[in-house]
Amino acid sequence: MAEQETSYDAIVRTEIAIEIINQARAIVTARVYELEGSDPDAAEALRARRRELIALQHSITGADPKAVETVITLWGPRVKDEARFWAEF
Repeated sequence: MAEQETSYDAIVRTEIAIEIINQARAIVTARVYELEGSDPDAAEALRARRRELIALQHSITGADPKAVETVITLWGPRVKDEARFWAEF
């Protein structure tokens, strides 16, 4: 069986999804730095959530276009609006 070829559009969409999760990680990282001195337990909890984002980011592949589109649809609007991000995170 021949290996499935990934289209250019699928590659671009995959990179968009990865970048969206990267932006989410940046939002969480900034909050971790804010909380480290005043609330180390909350900072540690956010680090755990950030590790979940890293795992999600590493799981995104062009071989699963449905998952890519789910990330873009779900996380894209969140990273554009920090209040929404924290409400839905």
